[in-house]
Amino acid sequence: MNVGMQNRAMLLAILPILLATMSFAGFVGNATIHAPAVILQTNNGTLTIIKLNVTTGTGIVNITGPLSVGQSTINSSEAAAIVASSKLGLNYKNYNFHYQINDNFANVSGPSAGTAMTLLALSALSHKSLLDNFTVTGVINYNGTIGEIGGVYDKIEAAKARGMSFIMVPFAGNNSLETEIYYLASRYFGMRVIPINNVSQAFLYATGSVPVSGLNVSFNVSDNYNISGIPQANLSCSNQCNQTALAELASFTLNFTNASISNVSAFSRFAPIARNLSINALEASQLAQKGYYYTSADVAFIDFINSFMFQNPNLSISRGQALLNSVSYYCSSLNPPPLTRSNYNDVLNGELRQLWGNVTINALLSQYNSTAIDSDGVLRNVYSAAEAYAWCKAASQIYSESSPSGSYQAVNVSNQLKPVAQSAISSALSSPSSSSVPSVYIIGAKVALDQGNYALALLDSDYMVSDEHSIPSNVSEGGIYNATASLINSSRFGAWATQFADEALFYMNESSLVSPQRSASMLSSGYYAALLGSEISNSTKEIYSMLTTAPVSKPSTTQPSSPSHALPSTINIIIILLLIIIALLLATLVVAFITLSELRNELRGGNQRGKRAR
Repeated sequence: MNVGMQNRAMLLAILPILLATMSFAGFVGNATIHAPAVILQTNNGTLTIIKLNVTTGTGIVNITGPLSVGQSTINSSEAAAIVASSKLGLNYKNYNFHYQINDNFANVSGPSAGTAMTLLALSALSHKSLLDNFTVTGVINYNGTIGEIGGVYDKIEAAKARGMSFIMVPFAGNNSLETEIYYLASRYFGMRVIPINNVSQAFLYATGSVPVSGLNVSFNVSDNYNISGIPQANLSCSNQCNQTALAELASFTLNFTNASISNVSAFSRFAPIARNLSINALEASQLAQKGYYYTSADVAFIDFINSFMFQNPNLSISRGQALLNSVSYYCSSLNPPPLTRSNYNDVLNGELRQLWGNVTINALLSQYNSTAIDSDGVLRNVYSAAEAYAWCKAASQIYSESSPSGSYQAVNVSNQLKPVAQSAISSALSSPSSSSVPSVYIIGAKVALDQGNYALALLDSDYMVSDEHSIPSNVSEGGIYNATASLINSSRFGAWATQFADEALFYMNESSLVSPQRSASMLSSGYYAALLGSEISNSTKEIYSMLTTAPVSKPSTTQPSSPSHALPSTINIIIILLLIIIALLLATLVVAFITLSELRNELRGGNQRGKRAR
C-alpha cells in the first residue's frame, strides 16, 4: 500500500513535466491584445485582455475564461483562425487555437472581438509581436474585410480611460452617421481613432509596421458651393406666388441653426466642426439672398441636425429619452391656422412637416428601449430627434407667417380628393423601387389618409415618387440636363413648386462650376428637385381645384345696422333700465332702514332720561 502511494505521488510529480514537454513540442506561438466591450447593464465601455496560444493540431478552436461564451463569439474565433491562416498561406487545420478571455465572471457574446482575435492569430502564427498601446473592434468577415459593430462611442471612452494611444474601428464611409459618431467621440475624449477596411491594414498598424502618427478619423460637413457664380433665382409661377413665407422660413431656420452652432463652439474640442458648420450657414445665407429660399432652408436644416448632435455629445440613456419626450411635446402642441385661398399652399406644407416630425419622434419613442442600448444608440436617436424637431420648428414658423388676420374666408378641401390621394399613394407603393422610400413618407401618407387630410396625403405621395425614382445608368449627363429642364417647365404652380424648380436650376448651374467628379452628383440632385417640383405643382393644382368655401365660423363685424344686430342692442337697453330700477329700489330700502334705526335710538334715549329723573 505504501509502495502504491509512492508510485502515485511520483506520477503526479512528473505529470506536469510530461504535459509541459508535450505542449512545448507542439507550441507554435502566442499573443496578447486589449479588446474593448460594452457592459450593457451599466452602458459603460471596458477593456479586457485576450490571449491566444497556438499549437500544432487539427483545427480545434476554443475559448476559456468567461462564465459563458455566446455562439457569435465562438463563430468569430473560428473565422479569425481561418482568415489569419489563409492570409499567411497556411492551413488552419494543422493548428489548434486556444483563446483565453480575462473575464472570469462575465457572460461574453457578440462578434465585435473578431478583428482582435484575427490579429492575435496573425501575430502568433507569424511571430510578429503586437503593440501594447492600442485596441481594436470590428466583425471579421471571411474575406478579411471588417464589418461595423455597435458601442464604438463607449469603447473609445474606455480606450482613453485605460491609456491606449489609438483605437481601430471599422471603416463606415466618409460622411456616414457612424463616421460622424466616430469623429464626435474622438474629439470629445481626445482619442486617436483610425478607421480600417480590412485585417491586413489593421495588422500593419497593430505591429507598428506603418506608423499611426498623423492619422485620425475625419468628418466633412462642408458643401463648398460656388454661390457667387450662380444667377439670381427668378422663375415665374402661377397661383399664390407670394414667397414671403418661404423667405421667412429660410431666415428662421438659419437663425436657430446659428444658435445651435454657437453652442457647439462652446466645446473647444469641437472647434473644427463648428467652423465647418458656420461656413455652411454662411452659404445658406447667401442662397437666401439670391432668392433660393427653400435651398437655403434645406442647407441650414441639415446643418442644424449635425450641430444638434454635437451640442448633446454625452447624454445618458435617461436624458436621451427626456430629450425625445420634449420634442414630442413640442411637435404635438402645434396647431395649423385656418385654410384660406391665399394661404392653403403654405399651411399644407407646414402641416406636412409637422406630420413628418410627429411620425419620426413617435417612432423613436416606441423603439427607444431597444435602440438606445449604448451611447451609439442614444446619439442615433438624438440625430433623428433633431430632424423631427427641425421639421416642427419649420411648421411653427410657416403657421405663424401664414395665419390670416382680420376678416377672412376659410376654405375646406373637398372629399372628392380622397380617391386621387389614394391612387397616388397606391401607385407609389406598388413601384418596384418603393423599398427606397423613407418610412416617414409612407407612414405619413397613411396617417394623413386615416385623419381624412387628403391634401396632405397627396402632397406626401409626391415625396414618395421623387425618392423612389432612379435615373437609368445609361443616361448621359446631357440627357439628365434636358430631362431636368423639361421638368422645371412643369413646376410653376404655387410658390413651393417654383422654389423646387429654382433649386433644380441651382444644381444645374452648380454642376458646371465644380469638378467632373461632383458634376454628376449635382445634376442628379437637380433632376430630383425638378421631379419633386413637378409632382408638387400638379398636386397643388389638384388641391386648389377642390377648395370649397367653409361654413362661416364667426359673425361679421362690418354690418352693425343689419337686423341680426338690432335684437341684441334692444335687449341690452332693457337690461340697463332694469338694473337702474333695481338700484333705485335698493337705495330706497337703505334710506328707510337708516330712518327706522335713528327713530329707534331716539325712543331708547327718552326712556333712559325718564328713569334718571325719578
